[in-house]
Amino acid sequence: MDEFAGRVLAGRYRLPLPPADAYEFTETRAFDTYSGQQVHLRQIPLPEVVDAEVVDDDGHSGGALNGASRTARGGGDPAVRRALDAATAAAQVPDHPRLGQVFHVFAEAGSLWIVSELVAGRPLAALLTERNLSPHRAAEVANDVLTALRALHAHGWTHRNITTRTVLLCDDGRAMLTGLAAGAAEEALCGYDPVPGPPDAGAGEPGAGP
Repeated sequence: MDEFAGRVLAGRYRLPLPPADAYEFTETRAFDTYSGQQVHLRQIPLPEVVDAEVVDDDGHSGGALNGASRTARGGGDPAVRRALDAATAAAQVPDHPRLGQVFHVFAEAGSLWIVSELVAGRPLAALLTERNLSPHRAAEVANDVLTALRALHAHGWTHRNITTRTVLLCDDGRAMLTGLAAGAAEEALCGYDPVPGPPDAGAGEPGAGP
């Protein structure tokens, strides 16, 4: 447990100590004190709320309007609530061997945090800094990613966060697609609604109109 002697998030996820006081994790392993398992933790910084200043006729600042300041959005902010809801909805996609599994989504300390399974492997981006994939291996990875996308599309989801960082090459040879919940949260923070709507009850019925 000495490895995870840093701060605790959500009252249960213990982080490792940062290498320096000014260092902030964006992705890291953490220890879940409830389950006794290590998990993967992804941080999405939340935008700050910036209130207006009062400016007098001479162009000088007259101070903050209504106690203006830069403050991080909290869990009660509508934009943060939408991001939490979007990421939580993405986490409800049924488990699939080619999709990363998300366990928990929460907002704390000015960030949204996504807790997912810790998989033995590394991102495709890390491998590509060392060497290119062989044509055969590239085809295997592409096939696994397409399999993951078919599973998502079957549940109405569109993955708009596919990068070499969200494709994970597992030690057992699989390629796994991650990043759906993070992408959904980021889209929601930008004002979009990434969550699929309910299926049309009349779709596919005989005689149903377009």
